[in-house]
Amino acid sequence: MKLTRRSPRSKQRRNCWQRYYLAPLVWMSLLSTGVLPAIADGTAAGETIDNTAFGSFESPSDPGVPIQINSNTVTLTVAEIAGIDVAATSGQEAPSGVANAGPAQGDGIVSAEDVVFYTFRITNIGNDQTQFFIPEAPASVSANATFDTATTGRIRVIAYNDGTNTTAVDIPIPDGGLATGAGVLGTGLPNNGSIPVDGFIDVQIPVKVNAGVTTGNVTVVLGNTTDAASQNEPVSATNEFSGANDVTTQDNADGGGIISTQDPSGDRVGGPNTEREASDRQDVPIGTPQLDYGDAPDLAVGTAAGDYETAPGRGPSHVVSTNSLGTNGVDAETTAEQDGPTEDDGVQLNNGTPVTFHGESLIAGQTFDLDITTVGTGVLNAWIDFDGDGEFSDVDEKIIVDEASTGGVIDLDDLMVPFDAAPGTTYARFRYSTVDTAGGMTSTSAAPDGEVEDYEITIVGATPNLRLVKRITRLGATDVTPAVDITTVVDEGSNNDDDASLNWPAGYLEGAVTATPEPGQEVDYTVYFLSDGNSVAANVRLCDLVPANTTYQPGSLQLSLNTTEPPNTVAPPAALTDTDTDTDGGRFFNNTVDPVDAPCTGTNTDGGVYVDIPNDLPNSTATGTPSNAYGFIRFTVIVD
Repeated sequence: MKLTRRSPRSKQRRNCWQRYYLAPLVWMSLLSTGVLPAIADGTAAGETIDNTAFGSFESPSDPGVPIQINSNTVTLTVAEIAGIDVAATSGQEAPSGVANAGPAQGDGIVSAEDVVFYTFRITNIGNDQTQFFIPEAPASVSANATFDTATTGRIRVIAYNDGTNTTAVDIPIPDGGLATGAGVLGTGLPNNGSIPVDGFIDVQIPVKVNAGVTTGNVTVVLGNTTDAASQNEPVSATNEFSGANDVTTQDNADGGGIISTQDPSGDRVGGPNTEREASDRQDVPIGTPQLDYGDAPDLAVGTAAGDYETAPGRGPSHVVSTNSLGTNGVDAETTAEQDGPTEDDGVQLNNGTPVTFHGESLIAGQTFDLDITTVGTGVLNAWIDFDGDGEFSDVDEKIIVDEASTGGVIDLDDLMVPFDAAPGTTYARFRYSTVDTAGGMTSTSAAPDGEVEDYEITIVGATPNLRLVKRITRLGATDVTPAVDITTVVDEGSNNDDDASLNWPAGYLEGAVTATPEPGQEVDYTVYFLSDGNSVAANVRLCDLVPANTTYQPGSLQLSLNTTEPPNTVAPPAALTDTDTDTDGGRFFNNTVDPVDAPCTGTNTDGGVYVDIPNDLPNSTATGTPSNAYGFIRFTVIVD
């Protein structure tokens, strides 16, 4: 066999071929198999990345036939990296029913004394599940507002997201702060408080704007980093914005947390090379509320006679809106006690002719009627300070409860003034709003809409009065004289109780003052009564002693008392029994066994009659009106 020696030039060509042909093939193969990849952000902790290099070459003796080769495999295991992002998502006025609400709470404008809810979202941007540590307080609150757990309440976790689904929660952060996997958070949050990659929690911080603040921003910072809004920094106790109240990642215990495809045995053994912290700030601008206040006098903190809770911050307020009392609309006010009789027009006293409630009088023990004009939809609540102590808290002082209206006049009749109402000047308070009693409406609460109107009125003390007029109304028949009904009307000059100027029905007081019966002749005595004070007469009892030289006729006792008849009508007399064992209120008492009881006075020589009027007598307001303000009793005797 003949051997051919390669020339130095052939060797040089071979080296060139290897340099320029084989080497590029190997390099291109390496590129195509990903030997030099870039690890993407968020690759899960513990993920393994295997790399093997591949190449090919050809033998000169067999050109065109590539020979495949590969290297050994190298493995990368992705390290656990903590990651946290804090983002302010909203800052808004808390609803009107929040604890320690301001006078303008719920009007949609953040203003002095409002409680404001700041919401921050804390997201896991690391590559493994983690817990978050939530501090008991924000890192910073601007000087024009206050965070105080006793006043505003605590920071609360209000939502949990597992990377896909969000669950609403409401869990307060205790003193000292707490990790999401510990204590009430660990038991109250899904997945025992472990936050998966891309999952988050929302926390809410309640802050109260200080009194008197009218301009500027209220700023809250959650988390404590190198400045007021830094993300995903290594936890550090130095060079921080505030010096306390960090928001940080906190690794789960080995094997804890969420069992998943990624972590089939729970959180992996070991932890990140460093925990991370983050922070963010939220600025909420201060606005000017449009509010309506009450008008009852407020002299100082607290209540007393003539001193009500009316001033901003302690008295009622309504956000100016389209629903109101009266037709004048609602004016925005800067403080209380700015309106009066010329502006409050929603309430009228209606005792026949409607008049504004301002300056009117109510009588203790009397009923009264009101017409209340409303605009828009709402419910009406009202109070009267009947005992004049400067507050509306007594049970009988709330006169109207949640009277619903869609607009128009509300007619309320037969409202009652207590008998023991204190005479003198006092105030009534009317509030119209979409907020009802169950929603927190009181005489001093803040309301998100509607109007409050305070009215100065006078309570007149109860002075009932009862008038009695006695007449002889019949003389019985004798052997020579028929019975005579005495129907004349006599004005006894010495007796003011029968004056025509009083409210007796016209022609009612029939009978004579004197008569001349014969022995053995019957005589009817009639006792007329009229209630004409300024309030009802209660527990009325009438008594009449049978006069000497006469004898009571058993079964002759009668009562005439209207109940539902029209004015100026006389109810037919109804017979009453002589015994007190029934309930008709009438009784004859015997002079030999019965003592003389009040109201009778004198000596019981021939017995007498009692009649207890079955109902309280309303006071008369006009002639013969009402019909049950008057009546009479009647009985018969025989002259001995």
